[in-house]
Amino acid sequence: MATLSKPIALKELLIFTLPIIFGQVGLMLIGTGDMIIAGKYSRECLAAIGLAIAILNPIQISALGLQFSIGPILAQKLGQHEKIENKYWTIIYYSVLTSFVSGLLSLLSYYLVPILDYGPSLNAIIQEYIIITSFSSFGIGIYQGVKEFYQAQEKTFIPNSVAILLAVLNLGINYVFVFGAYGFPELREAGLAWASLVCRFLMASLLILASYKYWKTSKSIDWILAKKFWTVGLPIAAALFFEVMAFCSVTLFVGRFPEVQVAANNLALNIGSLSFMIPLSISSAVAVKVGHAYGEKNFELIKVFSIVSLFMGIIFAVVSGSVYFFFPELVLGFYTQDTGVIDWGIKLLFWVACFQLFDGIQVIISGVLRGLSITRPSSVAILVGYWVLGIPLGYYLGFHASMEAQGFWIGLAVSLAIVAMMLSYVLNRQLRKIKSLHSP
Repeated sequence: MATLSKPIALKELLIFTLPIIFGQVGLMLIGTGDMIIAGKYSRECLAAIGLAIAILNPIQISALGLQFSIGPILAQKLGQHEKIENKYWTIIYYSVLTSFVSGLLSLLSYYLVPILDYGPSLNAIIQEYIIITSFSSFGIGIYQGVKEFYQAQEKTFIPNSVAILLAVLNLGINYVFVFGAYGFPELREAGLAWASLVCRFLMASLLILASYKYWKTSKSIDWILAKKFWTVGLPIAAALFFEVMAFCSVTLFVGRFPEVQVAANNLALNIGSLSFMIPLSISSAVAVKVGHAYGEKNFELIKVFSIVSLFMGIIFAVVSGSVYFFFPELVLGFYTQDTGVIDWGIKLLFWVACFQLFDGIQVIISGVLRGLSITRPSSVAILVGYWVLGIPLGYYLGFHASMEAQGFWIGLAVSLAIVAMMLSYVLNRQLRKIKSLHSP
């Protein structure tokens, strides 16, 4: 059975990954644009938007996890020489359904704000942002579903170009809506939510228009396939919920500390999330490559792509970690000139630098396992790493050891190290199992 040398596999994976990286960074820059404009507007705005995102992200990102199964499953079908063009409308219907769930739960999170209670001023801003942004679930959900459809076929240019275009547009719309430029009314903090809503619907609309050649394919729903998307995607969504909720719970806990720490925490979280887009993109790419190889029952190719993807992740982790360690003021200076926020940001960015390697390894291994349709171990590892060990440790260090915001980030670094070790064991065991099953 045909296989590839490691250098050729590395080149193939890199070429496939690069457009995904640009697209993922583009998606992330929509949120980053919110944070940049919020930081320029006021410290209060930066704190409130960060808290609102911390409430919404566990819901909206977890719902996207239900769609992350689409690409690898379709890639397996292609590896088995099946056609997938007639699955386009099944994916659209499935995406609308998951988006409805995401939007409804996002709206209901409005009622959490008074319970968490960050004060009348912040509460009002957070609730307004939640109401408006909840409806953007349909835009981002449909976009992600169609993107996965393209990605399974290793067609990445169109969906990721759309993401980059809208990221740039979002920054401009944010500025216009928030500050009331060019004759538009000054919408203040709500302008950030309206800009995200407009841009996410534009993303979905442009991608659907670009996929016009699939419009005339069968509109009947393949319920068996949709059920498989759900079955494989549910543990992915659970893993994302546990992980995102861990980071967001840190933001909510840090919200009890002075506003300067809240703002610095939001910046550290945004910077860490932005760099996470690179290994996440590698994870998405290797999930498709491994899925295709698994459909062909090509064990050697699975092993080669697993090795080179981890190599790519380690190289990036070393580079990004070094930048955050040696040049934190330069990085933070892109967001704010507030010296108090920068001083705290430097402390937190140190721990972001420390966990880059573990973060990259765990998400890439999750991608390899996703390509094999093995998704439950990731959710178990993340549950144990974060919620049994890391978050309780962070809570102790933050509130009882007087380390405040920094204590929670130490807990996150410990969590990621544990998750990376657990998933490394799972992957090694699965590769040995597959090899034994397919050995002559």
